[in-house]
Amino acid sequence: MQLAHAVTEGWPIAARFLAQAAAQGRVRLSDLADLDGGEAQLGTLFDYLAQEVLGPLEPAVRGLLTRSSVFEELTPELLEAVLEEPDAAALLETLADSGTFLIRSGEAGAQVYRAHPLLRAHLRRLLEPPTAQDLAARGAAYFEQTGRPRRALAAHLLSGDTSRAAALLSVHGSAWLALGRVTLVERSLKRLPRTVWTPQLHALAGDALRLSSRYAEALTEYAQATPLARALGEVQVGLDTVQPNQTWAPLDAAEAWANGSELSRVRRFRAENLLNAGQLAEAVALAPELASGARYALRTGDLNRALHLALGAAQGEAGGARAAQNHREGLLLASFIYAIRGDAPDAARCAEAGLAEGERLGSPFVRSLALARLGHAHLTAGDLVAARRAYGQALEMAQGVAGRLRAEPLMGLAYLAGQAGDATLAGTLKAEALAQTQGDGYMLALLHLMTALGHWHAGHPDAAALDAAEEAFRSCTDAFGLACAALARCAAGEDNAAQAAQGAAAYPFLLSGRSLFSPFPDRARRAALLARLVAASPRHRAELLPAAHALGYADMPAPNDTPGFEVQVRVLGRVAVTRERESRPRDWGRAKARDLLILLAVHPGGLSREAAQEALFPGADPGVGERNFRVTLHALGQVLEEGAPSGALLERGEWIRLRPGPDLHIDLHAAQAVLDSPAAASGRLEALVALPPALAPTELEAADQVAARYAARLPDALTEEAVAALTAGQTDRAARAAERALTLDPAHEPAARSLMRAHQARANQSAVQRVYAGLCAALAELGLQALPETEVLYRRLTG
Repeated sequence: MQLAHAVTEGWPIAARFLAQAAAQGRVRLSDLADLDGGEAQLGTLFDYLAQEVLGPLEPAVRGLLTRSSVFEELTPELLEAVLEEPDAAALLETLADSGTFLIRSGEAGAQVYRAHPLLRAHLRRLLEPPTAQDLAARGAAYFEQTGRPRRALAAHLLSGDTSRAAALLSVHGSAWLALGRVTLVERSLKRLPRTVWTPQLHALAGDALRLSSRYAEALTEYAQATPLARALGEVQVGLDTVQPNQTWAPLDAAEAWANGSELSRVRRFRAENLLNAGQLAEAVALAPELASGARYALRTGDLNRALHLALGAAQGEAGGARAAQNHREGLLLASFIYAIRGDAPDAARCAEAGLAEGERLGSPFVRSLALARLGHAHLTAGDLVAARRAYGQALEMAQGVAGRLRAEPLMGLAYLAGQAGDATLAGTLKAEALAQTQGDGYMLALLHLMTALGHWHAGHPDAAALDAAEEAFRSCTDAFGLACAALARCAAGEDNAAQAAQGAAAYPFLLSGRSLFSPFPDRARRAALLARLVAASPRHRAELLPAAHALGYADMPAPNDTPGFEVQVRVLGRVAVTRERESRPRDWGRAKARDLLILLAVHPGGLSREAAQEALFPGADPGVGERNFRVTLHALGQVLEEGAPSGALLERGEWIRLRPGPDLHIDLHAAQAVLDSPAAASGRLEALVALPPALAPTELEAADQVAARYAARLPDALTEEAVAALTAGQTDRAARAAERALTLDPAHEPAARSLMRAHQARANQSAVQRVYAGLCAALAELGLQALPETEVLYRRLTG
């Protein structure tokens, strides 16, 4: 029914009949894709239309409808001039008012009407071919006189005057393509016999195929155009697909054939090819206006300006009548810039919008590039699985479109292979991507950089790739790329901190968050690198302080304050220490180190060395206790800080404490923050439900008070959530919170009362009784009875 509705454009009578006819096998809806094609098998439907819909009409009105079916749009002026119908305006209004035959399709106040496509197709079949051709010829003359070339072209094709149709298409086709009317041009060309094709039409066909991302076919058509048009077509294919090496020869040929305005156009193309090749100074010398574009700003490292220009271009592109701009699409440029700046959500948003725009424009090139940019967005967000999937889809979409289109997804996949430790696969993918760069120096530099980062993020520096990247970025005069390469070198241990600090100061987002070309994907290693850079180059401290804040530090950390990894300390449920990039909890050197960790966790402000020693070794001889404590403290330091500067996470002096900060996470402290947050705060219930029920078992008397307080506070906090949920009418949430509280403490009366209220609100009387019985049994085991307010509530709820 949906397809029938679409084909009939919602014409109720025809839609109902068509759906029934299709269900009975009398009509194939697939035959109706192009009603102007004229050969649809619609005999049964047409008979119905003739008998049931058109039959009651007056002969004059039916004749008007039949003769006007030659034209897609009807106006009083057209019918007066072509059909010589003086009462055209009144008749058209009458037919439109009926709602069955015509619809108004013009702007407000304009008298423009359209017949439903099915009706037009049927009526046109009733006309004798000579009559239809004569009407079409007269209509074509009228449309040309009134300056409507597209309507004139359709009428000439219908009249059989293919020579005049070819002439009109030669004159107006390029303008239609610029408006995105690629399908119109392609369909019109297909309806012209090849015998009337001129070199200009072959060039036009090449342009239409090029804009449809059918580059091989486009080159075939350009080969049959004039020498200049052929060269220009080949140039535009090379520019559209960013293949500078392929473009130089046709540029030379075009320049030899061109003169006047065409010569200026060729020089502008040469400048764009220079830009594509990474020769920016030469490009701007030839066409200074290129310096005001987003791609020039991007390739020189002016990212803020590049993003501003790309977003401005995107505003003028979305939804408008235009041709696809391929790699020049504003949305896709913006997506790439967002990814290299570390803004994954906006990078994904622009890539998805660009993908939708590519589908609207019918451009496989734009869709493939959008998928590659979506892969970059996912990679920036740390979602490697989604990134791999998007890169794979981009490669699949690029198949048969343009080899150059494969370079970006192959680059992403090469990074992922290197990051996973598969150097062989990474090398294979990189080699395949390098073969597709086609002289694009900027792409070459990005490819070397990203694959080097992939190997480095797996712990294997690739100095040769960084050398190649740096050389290519220097050739392109790309300050951003040079900063990325310098930071990657410094991260890998090279002694270039001053140069790297300068790059980080210019592009602090490379350290403050994960971006596509950050030297490290994780926060802690970026923080350690930041501290090292500022220590080596203090003059950049003020510029890089916001990056330190973004990394979680109140002030600029010193190198000894940054371990280069994050540590998760667990003392709830069981004791465990897990370090970033390690798959298993760390082994304990001594059992007492575990107790010391619990002791320090329950004393967030720390405690004196003497108090800590006494808590772990009560009553021990002072010399023995001191020696044992020193060994235990060292063992805990090994568990927490192995491979990091001593004292980065554990202060060891006369005052012992775990150092708070973004590199150390203690579950007890996080749990206490949740417990202390207000009831009904966003996410609080979910966090409370996930908390372990108690502190890890320990014989430390110093931890007993904290353990008891935690065990009592957790069911209280859950009950607070139950009460808040009941007040808000959220009985399911209330029941969930109260049930968890009673699981922790079966004798918790406030939780039981909340759960009984939740069950009563859901009309579950038996559940109310079960809750009360369970509470009474738990209280009895403690030698207690329910409070009067609990008994009163139960009697009220159970009647």
